[in-house]
Amino acid sequence: MLTQIHIRDLATIEELRLHLHQGNTMITGETGAGKSIFIEAIELTLGGRASQNIVRPGKEKADISLCFDITNFPKVIQRLKNMDLYQEAPECIIRRVITHDGRSRCYINGSPATVQLVKELGELLFHLHGQHEQQVLLKAETQREMLDRFADHLPLAAQVKQLADEWKQLDHTVYTLREKTLQRLERSDYLHFQLEELQTVSLQPGEWETLSAEHHRLLHAEELMRHVQQAIRQLSEEEQQNALAFLNTVRKTLESIQAVEPKANEWIGVINSIIIQLSDLTSELQSYLEQTDLDPEKVQSIEARVSHLFNLSRKHKIPPQELAAFKERLTGELDALNSSDETLAQLEAQQKTVAKEYQALAEKLSLSRKKAAAKLEKEMTATIRSLSLPHGEFKIELEKETQSLSVHGLEKIVFLIKTNPDQTLQPLAKVISGGELSRLSLAAHLALAHRTTIPTLVFDEVDTGLSGATAEKIGKLLRKLGEAYQVFCVTHQPQVAACGHHHLLVEKYFIEKSTYSRLRLLNDEEKTREIARMLGGEKITEKTLAHAREVLQGA
Repeated sequence: MLTQIHIRDLATIEELRLHLHQGNTMITGETGAGKSIFIEAIELTLGGRASQNIVRPGKEKADISLCFDITNFPKVIQRLKNMDLYQEAPECIIRRVITHDGRSRCYINGSPATVQLVKELGELLFHLHGQHEQQVLLKAETQREMLDRFADHLPLAAQVKQLADEWKQLDHTVYTLREKTLQRLERSDYLHFQLEELQTVSLQPGEWETLSAEHHRLLHAEELMRHVQQAIRQLSEEEQQNALAFLNTVRKTLESIQAVEPKANEWIGVINSIIIQLSDLTSELQSYLEQTDLDPEKVQSIEARVSHLFNLSRKHKIPPQELAAFKERLTGELDALNSSDETLAQLEAQQKTVAKEYQALAEKLSLSRKKAAAKLEKEMTATIRSLSLPHGEFKIELEKETQSLSVHGLEKIVFLIKTNPDQTLQPLAKVISGGELSRLSLAAHLALAHRTTIPTLVFDEVDTGLSGATAEKIGKLLRKLGEAYQVFCVTHQPQVAACGHHHLLVEKYFIEKSTYSRLRLLNDEEKTREIARMLGGEKITEKTLAHAREVLQGA
């Protein structure tokens, strides 16, 4: 719950420090005193939109701090731990500083935080129930969410939505695959045609490179043979001036100085090594010469193969050396297309499974909604009848959902009401007035109070337009709600204000040409005088004081 609020230089507030309590706190004050400033300060601190004109004129910044006791609120504690912002003391301090140019900084337990983080945490700490929210009650999604929250099956509703989303995604994928079937078949036929031509060639990886080299060699075969034969002759010992004979002569010359120069042995060794290598080279050249074939048919065959591959590469507009890889790509694409039918069958089977799971959970959700609707109808009807609508009747209609596998389940939720005995039940928006909507909204919040885990609830003028008798009943309901939660209520009705466990007065005053607002908790005597002012105006008489005491006693 909110235990302290500290405000400095916010609008008309120069400095304010309040210690707040559990229970129901009524907030009153004269028209124009700035009763809404209390709520605005809380909303701003918890991530509301800030503007530069919110800072008190002549000041650099506005500074607001809220301190919450979170002892009995494990969700808040866990959230702080997840953000690594939990302190040993079971409290949460949120601060916001807004400068005169509209910029702001947020802090959680003294550590800087983003506005988004503060908003997320604020949703667990504070809930404003104002006139705007009453209008939201007319929306279908709000009515559905209220019933689901009352039934306490929000996790089940979330599962139904998840399965519906999954089915729709599968349905889109299946539809896309089916739409592309004709294109897929045409593409498959074309790939078959291309691959059939490439497969008849029996092209192997690296074949073009090998074939090109062999073709080039055969084109120059005669020239190669002539030069190889000349090299053999130059190395052959049969020739008088060949290389080997020359080396042998050098070796004999070196042997003649072997006895005088020891290094001659190394030089002779080098000569011997060269002679051996040249002999091996002669043998290799001879072997190469014997294996070289000048068969015209082989040349013609290779030329035909090269020409065929070159024509294929030109047809497919790729280099000849990429033909093998191109064939592999086409094969992979064709395999993928052929597996599309199998994939489609798997997706359709998966879609049926998801639809079956959806149906089972959606039926379970429908059963829970029917049971909860009957109970909520009774509670809401009893509450609005106690609020000066004796013939009021509240009904929840579960219309069959026409959309296949709706994310919201098998039915639409429609809130119906009648406020007079001669009326028929109709949707809220068609028949309900502002005052009636206020009462219905309050009744709904009371019905859902046992489902909320938010410690602090704020009601902003929910009693607008109601008579004194009805206002008194609303005040008593708010007092009852304050027994379980911390409740703040801004009100103009003395009958409502009299029902508070605590009373907070907002006052405006002037010093020279400056405007100030202050908020202070009233004691019993001060509370009596404030109720008397609300009943009788500025002039308080003994009669109005007596009336105020009577109202307080009745509350």
